[in-house]
Amino acid sequence: MALELTHVDGLDAPVLAGGIPRGSVVLFAGAPGTMKSSLAFAALYNNALKGRKGLYISLEQSRESLVHHMKGLGMDPEAAKGNLSILDLGALRAKLEEARGPAWLDLFKMYTQTLKASFPYEFVVLDSLNALEILAKFEKHRREVFELFTWLRGLGATCFVISELPPESEAGGDYRSFANHREDYLSDGIIHLKLAKRGDFGVQRQVRVVKMRGKRHSTDYHALVFDHGFRVTRILG
Repeated sequence: MALELTHVDGLDAPVLAGGIPRGSVVLFAGAPGTMKSSLAFAALYNNALKGRKGLYISLEQSRESLVHHMKGLGMDPEAAKGNLSILDLGALRAKLEEARGPAWLDLFKMYTQTLKASFPYEFVVLDSLNALEILAKFEKHRREVFELFTWLRGLGATCFVISELPPESEAGGDYRSFANHREDYLSDGIIHLKLAKRGDFGVQRQVRVVKMRGKRHSTDYHALVFDHGFRVTRILG
């Protein structure tokens, strides 16, 4: 089984037991502020620096805002030397307000597939599934997400799909205590990020691999630290 690396210290090994199976569709699920988009971007960025092409599809945040944010975290897309592309479909959305529902989803797929002919990406981030559901007006949720994930697998790339969870979920602790999204069962992997209370006033970002098909990975929560790059470590004390 071919494995893809995120090149995030402590995540590929030991947590993921070597990496993510190539071609997987993996959910990065968490509440606002858990840095799920930044972690997914970091995986693309780290691979782009090593010559692997990645596509980041933004449906909410503008390209300008995203680049500014990532530069602030020390991840300048310019440093990737053309191996990292950001597709701002949020801008397209503003121009095509009438093209909602199935027509919008067809447009999204067309842009993504057309780009691959000129930019043969090996990694894709979709940010976010929640925004796509609204734009495409999903009605039969399970069937439409199943078809979307099947289509993503057909791209021949490893896909990271951002999935927003409500803030109140942080009080529930374990992912299963609040996860009711049917895409959970359709994805190949789930990486859950949360804010955990530490002491009376502090919080700590934590990450857990809930599932990863075909891998005997750790299912424990680990600390997610950002200091000149992401690092995953054991939770101490």
